[in-house]
Amino acid sequence: MHLDRRACQDYYCSQLQNGGSYFQGVSHQRGYGMFSNLFRMISPIAMKAGKYLGKHILSTGSKVMSDVVSGTSLKDSTRARLKETSKNIKDDILHKLQSGSGVGESYLDLAHTLLHLQVKITKKNGSNIATPDVVAPVNYLLNTLFSECSITLNDKQVSSQANYAYRCMFDALLSPKAVQESLLTAGLFFRDSPGKIDATEILNAGEGFKTRYNICKDSKLMDMIGALHFDLGNQSKYLINSVNLRIKLERNKDAFALMSASQDFKIVIQHASLFVRKVKRSLLQF
Repeated sequence: MHLDRRACQDYYCSQLQNGGSYFQGVSHQRGYGMFSNLFRMISPIAMKAGKYLGKHILSTGSKVMSDVVSGTSLKDSTRARLKETSKNIKDDILHKLQSGSGVGESYLDLAHTLLHLQVKITKKNGSNIATPDVVAPVNYLLNTLFSECSITLNDKQVSSQANYAYRCMFDALLSPKAVQESLLTAGLFFRDSPGKIDATEILNAGEGFKTRYNICKDSKLMDMIGALHFDLGNQSKYLINSVNLRIKLERNKDAFALMSASQDFKIVIQHASLFVRKVKRSLLQF
């Protein structure tokens, strides 16, 4: 079969509508690039964070308006509500980061849960205390530093002790003398002398106050470790796997946790750790 070249050219020219324009792409094209992929990854997170912050801002504004209507000054209400909101946001972030996951084969031995704290006493302005400053922590500071202990299992609160400091003190005082003089001293427990529990002067203070004063004076770092006092930790059974455990401790005010004639001191937590024993069950069958 013979094809005429001129006939083919006429045919193709007629396909382009007698020499009409046609699409022609550029010689170089760019893809999404690294920053485009990063933007696509960050944008959903930013949208969720914006909704979360917007909800808290609206709630804070509503509370401020309610305070102003009730007679509170705008400046004081704004300062107090912003502080409250920042605390709530921080607690939510810590909850997301520190919630213990129960995924796996290990069980939790809550009876051997240990709290490790490193704290020191400073002045309100952050400077170290000097030798003339007479201040000491209350007895059994490891646990009396906190006012409330809440236990949450799988996002459901199962225990909350609003009088946690007093419960810990009763447990310590009712413990055997051998335990008080050995194990509990790691939590800064030193029995106060009868009749001198509230004394804050070195000359008139009891032996317990003097011991704790010598440990913390000059803003020395106090290293404490000991068991937590909660009901789930007072039994020998294990917590099964696939259960998320959360332990929340609320701090007491410095005026409660410190013994001094002056209120010019505060407790600074330098480090905090929670040690939880994991147990892997045996697969032996009898």
